[in-house]
Amino acid sequence: MKMTPPIVQLALDYATIGEALAMARVGVEAGVDWLEVGTPLIVSEGLAPIAAMVQAFPDYPVLADYKTMDSGGKNVERTAERGGKIMTVCAGAPDETVRAAVDAARGTGVLVVADTIGVKDQVARARECEAWGVDMLYLHYGADQRRADPTQDSTQWLAAVLDAVSIPVGLAVFGVEDAVRAVQAGADLVAIGHPLITGPDPAGDLRTLVREVRANHRPRPRTR
Repeated sequence: MKMTPPIVQLALDYATIGEALAMARVGVEAGVDWLEVGTPLIVSEGLAPIAAMVQAFPDYPVLADYKTMDSGGKNVERTAERGGKIMTVCAGAPDETVRAAVDAARGTGVLVVADTIGVKDQVARARECEAWGVDMLYLHYGADQRRADPTQDSTQWLAAVLDAVSIPVGLAVFGVEDAVRAVQAGADLVAIGHPLITGPDPAGDLRTLVREVRANHRPRPRTR
């Protein structure tokens, strides 16, 4: 699957398929590129939302955000069986789990994204994940971390990781401001969900984010 930056990924972190499909329609109309079946939705509804999202939006790549810590290969297979195009494995998972996901993805068309949530040495782990063959990295300053320290976001690691790897690098963002900083610095993807889509005008807020990301994207610096 071809990745043409900047990519805007809509994180659908809902408890029900109905809620997720409704917001996915809003996102598609606003111009997002990828639809994420979020971890809370998979926890609540299992694997059914993946197939439901693929059926409802066949022209949009669907990502399954398992935050896989074990059984990396099985989650690739589950994604492929339901028509999903991308899956996440935690970069902080055991080495064997990341490698199992990459091995299982060969020949399936499923992209493996390594999510760096909780990783202490982002650069070192990014290099390892690239060496093992993951397709993309997500730099991820989590929601609990944000609540504890709202002065930080995922952009804190971006320059160093871009300098360390050649594969695409995406970021989990919280709003327009950090999304713009991310793409100005060369990020290939931004993933947005709550809190942006829980405001009074999610359609308008998503349109604004998509417009600003497109207008401000700069090709990533190539220093390697």
